[in-house]
Amino acid sequence: MAKRILITSNTFGKAEAELGAVLMRSFLVSLAREEQTPAAIMLVNEGVLLACEGSDALPELRSLADAGATITACSTCLKHFELTDKLVVGAEGTMPGLVAAACGADAIVTIG
Repeated sequence: MAKRILITSNTFGKAEAELGAVLMRSFLVSLAREEQTPAAIMLVNEGVLLACEGSDALPELRSLADAGATITACSTCLKHFELTDKLVVGAEGTMPGLVAAACGADAIVTIG
């Protein structure tokens, strides 16, 4: 069974933003180095910031996409943060698409 990763923030944890940013980058670096690539990475809320211009996470997300992971950024979230034209890695996705993925056979791991 493939894994789908739901990322809800551009930081890993909430208490300390600077530490959370370091941890998220470390998570994505480690994920990109894993032998088994996740089927998909779904970015919602502040998670969409990871796939947009200026993000330090772009190399890892590109590596994951090149390895076969589908990268999807919530279109509502991109619009909210005025980043629709700043998406660099992946494609815009919708809530029905996220619900379909969540109801699929693959396991979902939430990070945020």
